Amino acid sequence: MEYGTPEATYHVKGTVSDPDGKPMPGIEVNHYGHPYDTTDPQGAYAFTLKSAFPSLPIDNVTFADIDSTENGSYKDTTVIIPTAGVPLSGGNRHWYEGQGDINYDITLNPKNNDK
Repeated sequence: MEYGTPEATYHVKGTVSDPDGKPMPGIEVNHYGHPYDTTDPQGAYAFTLKSAFPSLPIDNVTFADIDSTENGSYKDTTVIIPTAGVPLSGGNRHWYEGQGDINYDITLNPKNNDK
């Protein structure tokens, strides 16, 4: 009998923008409080994450406005990034199911916006 946990590697990238579609630099992207990246001047970010149980979504990804008021003041936003249907390649047909690419764009809302 064999025991183990299936896993996959996800390459997540995207753009953070404001409600007008303007790219937002200086936004920290973290997973369970561990910083992975900060958006560049075009609002782009990217990180790689190994995930146990590849059929489950990537939860607790937070986009945090850490640049003070440079872009204005925006609400930190925590999301769940779906992994269902993401094609995986390069697996070993054992416990490692492979790697896949996820594009995830997000819009942050201003702190003074009550919507």
